[in-house]
Amino acid sequence: MRKISLYILILLINFNNCFFGQLSKVPVLVQHYMEHQERSNGLAFRDFIAMHYLGQDIDDNDDERDMQLPFKKVDPHSQHIVFIPSRIYTSTVSFVPLDSHFVNKYKTNFHTNPYLGSLFRPPIA
Repeated sequence: MRKISLYILILLINFNNCFFGQLSKVPVLVQHYMEHQERSNGLAFRDFIAMHYLGQDIDDNDDERDMQLPFKKVDPHSQHIVFIPSRIYTSTVSFVPLDSHFVNKYKTNFHTNPYLGSLFRPPIA
């Protein structure tokens, strides 16, 4: 049972991937090629691919059907990575208080310029 569920999980993850999802549209490609072959006798598969993928598609009022072809439209997918750790390791950090005479206090060595104190000052007359 675990093996079957593993195969189903792998299948679902792969079909979520863009490449395998587009390969499931190959029967639509074959059906659309048959439709074009009925309309224009002697259309080679090479010409069909060139017409739909490599060049300008002729205006034959089947744009919706053309967009159903594989690799014609990019579908946004996200890749899900399942990670289940076998063991959970925790570490504890002990707190050690520091003496106050060891702590360095911040000191600025820069001298401030009074003219740069405010960007929006009224002009001085």
